[in-house]
Amino acid sequence: MRPPSIVRFDRLYLAAIAIGLVGSILEWPVTTARIASQPETAALGGAASAVAAAMLAVGTLLSLLLWYLAARRAVTVAKWVIVAFTAISVVGLLLSIANGYVLTDAAGIARMVAVVLQVVATVNLFRPDAVAWFAPMGEGNDR
Repeated sequence: MRPPSIVRFDRLYLAAIAIGLVGSILEWPVTTARIASQPETAALGGAASAVAAAMLAVGTLLSLLLWYLAARRAVTVAKWVIVAFTAISVVGLLLSIANGYVLTDAAGIARMVAVVLQVVATVNLFRPDAVAWFAPMGEGNDR
């Protein structure tokens, strides 16, 4: 049976992914315009939407894989990758705020909520019952 902290991580991390997807959908026109305006991707023309969709799909699948490995398989490496990605998300959010991007529209609010949920979910990976969950078999772990 999974410990309560892992169950909380489970719910919060999946909620962060879902809210992040909502924010990405709300920000879709801005994202595709940004991709189309880059010199490296300008040659793609109308394929900017496909590039954005591929990036979104890969990011979502990676997040779901990390969730599965941490919450269902107790893979310690996945926990630390989640920590790294959470730190990157926090830094990205802070840089957006510092650079004057107004995060008061629905997409910005969704992004902030997703990052906060991701941070709270990640903190749950370090609670004592979660630490035992990630311990190798035979060290108090009854998976």
